[in-house]
Amino acid sequence: MAVERAALPLLTLLAVASATAFLFAPVRHEGGRLLRRTRWLLAVLLLTYAYALPGPALWPALGWASPGVDGLQQGALRAGRLVLMLVGLAVLLATTSRPRLIYGLYALAWPLTWFGFDRRAFAVRLELTLDYVEHMPKPARWLDALRAPLSDEALPATYTLEAERWQSRDSAVILAGSLLLWVVLA
Repeated sequence: MAVERAALPLLTLLAVASATAFLFAPVRHEGGRLLRRTRWLLAVLLLTYAYALPGPALWPALGWASPGVDGLQQGALRAGRLVLMLVGLAVLLATTSRPRLIYGLYALAWPLTWFGFDRRAFAVRLELTLDYVEHMPKPARWLDALRAPLSDEALPATYTLEAERWQSRDSAVILAGSLLLWVVLA
């Protein structure tokens, strides 16, 4: 949310931090994978903004077939914000093990229990989904994957979520994130 509402100078600072994060191989690997998977989304986003928003044409000689200058600027800004979010996700995925990530989501979902959200079921379903995706065989065609029956050895028998102790740095990180969000939104 902070990336979405941030002004251009703060986005520049975040872009420098993201470029710095790409110096580390695990982040570079995860970031490259995420960006490769979303390349078509980014292209469609840019083209949609370029041709849907009104404004002066980039190439007036092309007439209606020319993208708009304002649309290209807004599309590039929107795509850049999405790339920054993906790099942040890449840093999280590269530096956090899967069980710790699931437990973190489990702990952060605690306030949702007041609305009837079952966070234990969410954690188990998330782990089972991620485990299935990780061990899924790679067929030649995607339709074959949907038709293939699941083998019994692909399914785990039990799932245990290891509890993490709350530490003072957890509170400090949440407080710093809240203050940063407050500064960006104010």
